Amino acid sequence: MNILITGAASGIGRATAELYDREGHSVFAIDIQKISGTENIISYNADVTCEANIMRVIGEIHDTGVTLDAIVCVAGIHTMASLVEEDYAKIKRVVDVNLLGAMLVCRAAHPLLSERGRIVIVTSEVASYSPLPFNGLYNLTKVALDSYAEALRQELNLLGQRVITVRPGAVKTPLEASSMASTEALAEKTTLYKKQAKHFTHFVEKFTGKPTKPEKIASLIYSVTSKKHPRSAYSINRHIGLLLLSLLPHSLQCKIIKALLDR
Repeated sequence: MNILITGAASGIGRATAELYDREGHSVFAIDIQKISGTENIISYNADVTCEANIMRVIGEIHDTGVTLDAIVCVAGIHTMASLVEEDYAKIKRVVDVNLLGAMLVCRAAHPLLSERGRIVIVTSEVASYSPLPFNGLYNLTKVALDSYAEALRQELNLLGQRVITVRPGAVKTPLEASSMASTEALAEKTTLYKKQAKHFTHFVEKFTGKPTKPEKIASLIYSVTSKKHPRSAYSINRHIGLLLLSLLPHSLQCKIIKALLDR
């Protein structure tokens, strides 16, 4: 198989690229960070939010005469933010990377996708839950990305191509590791939520759950690009606390969270 993977320098993207590599498939790996390539991993240093970057990469792949069997969109960033205080440039960057980057890559690479090709879009378990305070910027991008995957699924289904959504919970990656540092930075930066942001640090520790290994997500991605009849969406390593909280009425969720963070 010929696989295009974004966010391939680390975390889920890297683990996925290495798995396809070990299985003898060709990987076209994209990341803004430097990617260590192998015989089967052809690396491209590119920003998924930059149309010129992505069109250059797709043009180079096109020139090799390759047809893609799958496009795997993993690239993403995370930050804790106060929605009424955060710099607009940072807000835009998170939206651009997490949502518009995937849309750009899928649009640009689709002409190279085989007749029965597949697109795998990695969102997050939070796409299924009500947003938590300070995680709203990340949450809204993942909800929108999840919705984009649903819409793209409906359209490409008409062409006989599949779109599969993967919604992982906590994963042991640089992205997950940065969440606590980002929470602590928010507590230092905010002027409106000093007390709540400080308490939110402990809230994050409790509700993040035990991170799974990126190799486990990679194995799932590999299987859904190989299965004859994969499901439309897969959730993995969901946090039971977040799931139960999301089942409560929104007004009650707000009361509970306010009580926890105002104590």
